[in-house]
Amino acid sequence: MVPPLNPDVSIIHAQRADRAGNVQAWGILGIQQEVAFAGRRVVVTVEEIVDDDVIRGDPNRTIVPSQVVDAVVECPFGAYPASVQGYYERDDTFFREWSEMGRAPGAVGRWLDANVRDTAGHADYLSRVGAETLDRVRVDQALSQPVNYGRRRPRPPEPPSPPAAQAARDGGAVSR
Repeated sequence: MVPPLNPDVSIIHAQRADRAGNVQAWGILGIQQEVAFAGRRVVVTVEEIVDDDVIRGDPNRTIVPSQVVDAVVECPFGAYPASVQGYYERDDTFFREWSEMGRAPGAVGRWLDANVRDTAGHADYLSRVGAETLDRVRVDQALSQPVNYGRRRPRPPEPPSPPAAQAARDGGAVSR
């Protein structure tokens, strides 16, 4: 048997969360939820932090509850060059270039130095990627249809019980 992985810190990225850390995602999720629940601490980066009402208004998209999350960070393009459904698509040009570059000795280390280690942060990295590239992968809005979660209707008062049901509740016999 292989023991489970329980990292000290799990980091996942999703579409949105509220400030409390209720995380919502849709599309291809992979193992986001499992990664979050495996970690001793959980940091979530999201495309946007939204009001609590947005999360409560669509509860079935919540993949990680706030009780599991230690920190939420708003980080637009936080999954780039991968995709985030509803925000941007995968940058196939980047991945083709990465495949080629990865074959050259030391190339990955040089790329990491230039684009990760030697940056002032995520905003600096995105500025190196360039606004034109980010605009190229951004997607247009395509809303899904609303979902009917059903709201309980006001109910009229219940009619009186039939005599047999009343008698059974009273422990007596039914008179005919």
